[in-house]
Parts: sequence; C-alpha cells; structure tokens
Amino acid sequence: MNLFKTILILSTCLLSTISLVAQNKFVAGVILNLSDTTPISNAHIINVNSSIGVTSNQQGSFSIQAKLADTLLISFVGYQPFKVCVSEIESTIYLERAIHTLEPYTVLPYQDFNAFKEAFTNLQLKDTSKFKLNTSFVLSVNELRSYVPKSLLTGAITSFASMFDKRIQDKKNYERLLKREKSVATKFNSEIVKQATSLQEAYQINAFMDYCDFTDHFIEHSSHYTIVDQIINCFEEYHHLPMANK
Repeated sequence: MNLFKTILILSTCLLSTISLVAQNKFVAGVILNLSDTTPISNAHIINVNSSIGVTSNQQGSFSIQAKLADTLLISFVGYQPFKVCVSEIESTIYLERAIHTLEPYTVLPYQDFNAFKEAFTNLQLKDTSKFKLNTSFVLSVNELRSYVPKSLLTGAITSFASMFDKRIQDKKNYERLLKREKSVATKFNSEIVKQATSLQEAYQINAFMDYCDFTDHFIEHSSHYTIVDQIINCFEEYHHLPMANK
C-alpha cells in the first residue's frame, strides 16, 4: 500500500513537471537594424507577463524564457520599440530607427524686448546711395541774381528765395508737426490702449505702444475704429512674444 502511494505521488510530480515544461520554453532570435541589417547589441528584451528581461549579445542574438501566450517588448535607444506575441515571433526581428520632431523656436541674442529695441535704435547703417549732390552746382541767391534778367528780379527771385528760405520752411514744418502730434495723441494714447487690451500698468502700456510703433501718418489718417482694430491685432502678436516686457 505504501508502495502504491509512492508511485502515485511520483507520477503526479512527473506529470506536473512535464506540464510546466510544456508551458514554458526558451524563445531565441536575432535583432537587426531595418535599414542596413546590422546586428543590434545590448537591446532590451522584456517578457511583459513575467517581467523577465535579457539583452542581446554582440551578434544581436538573444534567448528568453516565455510562454506561447506571453508578450515580448524589444527596445533600444534611438529605435522604435517593438512588441510581439511569443506565438507570432520570428527568428529575425528588425528594429526601425526613431524619428523625433521638435517644436520650432527662435533664438535671439537679446535678454528682452527693451534690449532689442536699444540695439535696433543704435544700429549704424552705411550710406549706400549711389547718387550724391554735386555741391559745385549749388548757387547762392546773390549768384542767382546775376543770371536773372532785371525785369524778373523783383518778383521771381523774391518768390524763389522765400519758397526755399530755411527759416520759413522750419517754421512751417514746426507748426505742421505740432498739429500732427496733437491729432496723433488724441487718437492713440494709453487710455485707448487700456480699453482695447488687458494691460493696466503704465510700464506695460508704454512697452506695448513702443512695440506697435504705429506711424504718425497711419494714426492721423485712420479712423478710431481702424486704430482700435489694429491695437487688438498688435496685442495678439505682442501677447505671444517671448521677449515682450509683460
């Protein structure tokens, strides 16, 4: 009776061992580069189900314990990870190189917008003009009188001299400038910017107005609606500017 029990126990253990061996096996393969079929050494092969892991040798070969239903994850730096079921695995496995895309960005040699503005303001530009005034053809009023008939001297020379007299022109330009500045200040100022944008602090508004830098001609000849619309458009651009003094 004891012999029968012993045989029964040995038979049970043997069948369990055979069943365990049947379920677990060693899977072998070779890992190659897809582009040139060169071996990939030190690639990581992990059994996702049992967490067993191995690495490929110098020839790209590997062997790992796994069941038919298990899944292997094969990865290597610079390559796309590859996941495959053991029942579908082939002797040769190809890895494809990974391509990573970076978001575009701009590198500027300035700490902030004020530094850029100062560098731009102090920029020295060379005179590339090909045609320059020949001073030998410039005549004074007295020299001009010698070439004009006396009959035309009183009217024509006086009118000509008055038209191009520097002091008269300077005065007219100054008066025109004052009138334009008054018109510009009325249409484009900090209060209008505050109403059209979310900016409230004085330094923020001043920095924004310096950035937009609308020309006096545009402000003078544009309606209130057009100016406000341009302020909103400019603020959208300024708001996303990395170096803006916000």
